[in-house]
Amino acid sequence: MEESVFIKWGNASENPKDEGTESTLRQAQLIALGILKKVDALCKKRGINYWLDGGTLLGAVRHKAFIPWDDDIDICMRREDYNKFLSFAVKELPEDLFVQNLNTTESAGITWTQIKDRKSILIQNGKPNGHQGVFIDIFPIDSYSDNAVKRFFFEKFLKVLYIKVFAINAPLKKPFFKPVNFIKNIMKLVIKILFFPFAIFNKDAIYNLNIKTRDRRISKMLNNNTSIFGYGTDILNWDTMYNASDIFPLKKLIFEDALFPVPGNYSNYLTNLYGDDYMKLPPVGKRITHNIKIKVNLSKEEEAQLNKEFYYK
Repeated sequence: MEESVFIKWGNASENPKDEGTESTLRQAQLIALGILKKVDALCKKRGINYWLDGGTLLGAVRHKAFIPWDDDIDICMRREDYNKFLSFAVKELPEDLFVQNLNTTESAGITWTQIKDRKSILIQNGKPNGHQGVFIDIFPIDSYSDNAVKRFFFEKFLKVLYIKVFAINAPLKKPFFKPVNFIKNIMKLVIKILFFPFAIFNKDAIYNLNIKTRDRRISKMLNNNTSIFGYGTDILNWDTMYNASDIFPLKKLIFEDALFPVPGNYSNYLTNLYGDDYMKLPPVGKRITHNIKIKVNLSKEEEAQLNKEFYYK
């Protein structure tokens, strides 16, 4: 979802089949776009609403296409549509796609859904979880209570706790005094000082408690008024809230070569995510991507290895 995360790619003049080149990145973007179109077709068939989110929405607004250095696609669905989509997705999406979530594989490692391509490999920064194909993210969106106390303690508490614990345990960048790292390290130190009590908590324990209690929270939240929306109560990574009037009614914008649904007031939506200057390109040094390796031309053996553990329960 973030606009910039990890590693630069090579020059566009390099061999298109080389791993880590912009040409390969473009191939991965086109695979992700193909997944989106297949998801879009199923949503239209089944009357399911969704909208572009995060860097994908920013790309549609600012570039009418992918952010040039981005390598995945984000979309959102209201919880009711998300559940409906998942009831059809496994059977009705093409066989070259794998629907990855905690219901289809124990190794998902995330609480939302990713639709994975069975014929490509994308290695992300950090510990790999689940199927390693090029993917799109599908985030459930919940209705949150208008009552701030109920919203914080019964719907968002584990989310807020997880974010604070994650922040205080984030390692400092090395070398500490290198100019590009120094300001970030000072900010991290301030966070560690301000929130030091959270150091006693374990983020994995919070995640496990979230999994155990999420169905109960989700069920109760289905009865909330529909004026405040946010990423699912079971998604611990983000705490952004949106006014319903900024999302609905949906409209459509060009993304690459087709029209896709976007929030009705996408300007407010993106300002909420990225700030008032979301149309401004980040510095060249921050135009970086989530992933460290992409391969799109797999041998039969590589394809078999990629998919061997990922067949539906």
